[in-house]
Amino acid sequence: MPGWRILFFLSWGAIFALTFVISALSGGIPEVRGTFFAGAAAGEAVLAAASYLLLERHVFRPVDRLRNVVAAGDGGSLPASAADGPLAPLAEAISARLDRSVATLRDAVRDREETQANLESSVQYLRTIAEVSTAITGTLDPEELYRIIPERLMRRLGLNDFRIMLYCRETRKLVVKASAGGDAHRAGSLSIAPGEGIAGKVFLTGEAAWIPDVGESSETVHGGELRPDVRSFLCVPLLSKGKSIGVLTLHHSKPNAFEQELLPTMRVLASYLAIAIENAELFGFVKSLSEKDSLTLLYNHGAFHEKLGIELERASRYNRPMAVIMLDLDGFKEINDTYGHIMGDRVLALVAGALGAHLRKTDIAARYGGDEFAVILPEADLTSAAVIASRIAEGISGIRVDADRRTVISLTASIGYAVCGPESTERNQILGIADRLMYDSKRRGRGGVLGMQI
Repeated sequence: MPGWRILFFLSWGAIFALTFVISALSGGIPEVRGTFFAGAAAGEAVLAAASYLLLERHVFRPVDRLRNVVAAGDGGSLPASAADGPLAPLAEAISARLDRSVATLRDAVRDREETQANLESSVQYLRTIAEVSTAITGTLDPEELYRIIPERLMRRLGLNDFRIMLYCRETRKLVVKASAGGDAHRAGSLSIAPGEGIAGKVFLTGEAAWIPDVGESSETVHGGELRPDVRSFLCVPLLSKGKSIGVLTLHHSKPNAFEQELLPTMRVLASYLAIAIENAELFGFVKSLSEKDSLTLLYNHGAFHEKLGIELERASRYNRPMAVIMLDLDGFKEINDTYGHIMGDRVLALVAGALGAHLRKTDIAARYGGDEFAVILPEADLTSAAVIASRIAEGISGIRVDADRRTVISLTASIGYAVCGPESTERNQILGIADRLMYDSKRRGRGGVLGMQI
């Protein structure tokens, strides 16, 4: 604090000068005037020295020390030794002000960090939701959708133990369509009626259920709905256009694993899933209609060739045999010409029913065109194909249709079938060979069956 000291000395110098001037201008005896000036100067010198020492000790040095402490401080409170004496209250006031300023600054930094964290969390949430929506809307194939939900969607969200259950109109129950976790291999057999258990209630009410600790919950659990090791449970409805189509359930082996703040995210996810599932199911239904013959409800010509290509590739990959049957109704043109196309349609529908009654669940039947039908027999060898072809012929020959009160129409079909083994080099000609055998059979007479191994 050199400026203060200079000012101090200049002030006392001015006082000395003023004293001298007053002494010089006053009248009287010179000896008396000299004595007065000497005494006054001595008193002022003592006073100046005393005041300097007092100010140096209690003001100048504490102020210098306080300034240095403030300048070198780390933003915290001032130490108690920063100032003492008369300046102690000032140091305390400065320290308190610094504390308030630092606290305010820290609060502002903390708020900024929280805001930044919230923004980053929101951005990550939006990015995840965008990725989820892209993943589930990227396919309209129901089977593909149920496959990518565990592999790409739920794993991306860190949810590895879950079930997606949809309402089945045929059974009038909730059935598992996609799952992952401890009992994923057995979850397919689980079915829950609406209103039954937690999932059934969520489906009926459309209200989510959050159970932090299953062991302490009074909720009624349906048998098989939760594994014994599940302690945390969360269930949200799958709502599409205001209608519940199923539920999404999350499970965890530890209690309090799901925070309540997860519910809004799961509701958004469930809404995306519901829309995607309903779109996929609708697309699957429309696709099935486009693949089916409207009269017989068998596969149509185009769908048959698509299925044939798939089965040929599968048989080749797994070294399995397969067979193709071609059949043509005998005398169908006469039926149409004599009794009309309505009767002909009725006959075709009955033939389709006979096919379905004598085929395995894995077999694929199609109306190939007009009165011709085709059947794919996966994993059928020559013996199996011969048995199935004979049963089809018997089934068709057993059909009886009342044309009028006096006439009953009976049917026969000419059948040809071809079987290709794992080593067959002509497997791609299997349809053509079966078709040729069918016409060979027709030339030999009605109701014939011909087949061969290629």
